[in-house]
Amino acid sequence: MKAKELIRRYSMDRHAENGMFIERHFENNGAGRASSGSIYYYVAPAEHTEFHRIDCDEYWCFNAGSSLELWIIGIDGKLRICRCGISEGDEPSIRLAAGEIFASRLPADASDGCFITCITVPRFSYDGFELISKDYILEMTPEAAGFWL
Repeated sequence: MKAKELIRRYSMDRHAENGMFIERHFENNGAGRASSGSIYYYVAPAEHTEFHRIDCDEYWCFNAGSSLELWIIGIDGKLRICRCGISEGDEPSIRLAAGEIFASRLPADASDGCFITCITVPRFSYDGFELISKDYILEMTPEAAGFWL
């Protein structure tokens, strides 16, 4: 399925961190913030998401397309790079812990975008969302400079 078809089929909108998304499900527990939520998310070739942090655990689950690199700066400040996909060395799902800083991009040789499902526990809230500047990332974790190459 081509990007335009996915975006049309699911009525996806632009996300604040880049990429296209649509909220699909959330578990309404009847009081306050829902206990979980999920979105469909699409990252196009030559596109990347901005580094950001959220206040909930998030699971990225591969659906289709090219593998997606996740650049994750742990609470300890250490950088790790994981690939979400089904190719050799990839993982079909990756857990990001609340408070970790992360961004995603397609590998340079990607011929297609990546369509994934993101599940948050509890439900994502923009109140717990923070974009992180490139300057801050480079100051904190200089080896993350490779993300922008």
